[in-house]
Amino acid sequence: MTGLYIHIPFCKQKCFYCDFFSVKYDNALADKYVEAVISHAGQYKPVKVSTIYIGGGTPSVLSEKQIAQLLTSINKTFDISLLTEFTCELNPESVTPEKLKILKDNGVNRLSIGLQSSQDKDLQALGRIHNFDTFAQAFKFARETGFNNINLDLIYGLPNQTLSDWQKNLNEALQFNSEHISLYPLTIEPNTPLYANGTSTDDTLQRRMYEAAAEIFKKAGFKHYEISNWAKAGKESIHNSNYWRNAEYIALGAGASGYYNKKRYKIVEDIEKYIKQINLFIDEEVITDDICETETIILGLRLLNEGVDVKYFKSAAHKAALERFLSQKLLVLKNDRIMLAKNAVFTSNQILSEFV
Repeated sequence: MTGLYIHIPFCKQKCFYCDFFSVKYDNALADKYVEAVISHAGQYKPVKVSTIYIGGGTPSVLSEKQIAQLLTSINKTFDISLLTEFTCELNPESVTPEKLKILKDNGVNRLSIGLQSSQDKDLQALGRIHNFDTFAQAFKFARETGFNNINLDLIYGLPNQTLSDWQKNLNEALQFNSEHISLYPLTIEPNTPLYANGTSTDDTLQRRMYEAAAEIFKKAGFKHYEISNWAKAGKESIHNSNYWRNAEYIALGAGASGYYNKKRYKIVEDIEKYIKQINLFIDEEVITDDICETETIILGLRLLNEGVDVKYFKSAAHKAALERFLSQKLLVLKNDRIMLAKNAVFTSNQILSEFV
């Protein structure tokens, strides 16, 4: 079944670590952008989609009118008769009860809220607008609106963050009893303020933080189902899991990437060009069987309890890498499926790169 990803590239301000395509929110420009997304979506009518994910940027920065217009149109354009999951990302400072009601009334059944840290000093260091109290209020609003599937994003390995600080973050996040938690290590990307300031990260400390989180979440009843993601029973992200299974998904919006009709494509990172709907695609690649094999392996190995069917390791290079990692006990074979060994999860990028 096909997924749908919609990119909303607007933010109130750019975070110090972010290198995703985004621009400062402008109401008039956002009006035109929403119209462009709706027009672009019309090219796919009436494709049946099983999941929808609205990401950014900051989707919740849109006005109530813009959110309602976008969701109403998307629900009419696509066949959503078999829709199982509809996620929208939110930043705490732009969450209101009114916006949440519009989301709920238009079929959104899962939220992903960017907490990042429970410590205000960390949030300031990251250039986040919200503080912890703002997040707590947004989460309360979401529960009161009836959302029972909420993900929290956290970032670890922040400047001057200790292991004790991190453990406090984890325990405070758990107090909200969310259904899902995503953890991401701070990475210092070029062309970001953190890079310009000479900020560095400590790989050894980040590993200790990751392992501490895995232990704390296990005790709290969370299932570690993907390298960066933990969920309560039955609350795994369907959209993202399908992505890691190399399933196809349509992408809408400036800067979005998609995989549809055996083609991967990237949409232009320019809002004005996107609004004009001219030369939308800046990068297209036909996915051959060989490319599909490689992508299925490197994506599927991220699913820790599922892995990849051994039949996908067809090429001589893939077979050789597989045998090497099996002998090193970095990969394991179980019921004809290849999975990451527990001791290899944190350093998985080094393993996955060998299959490219």
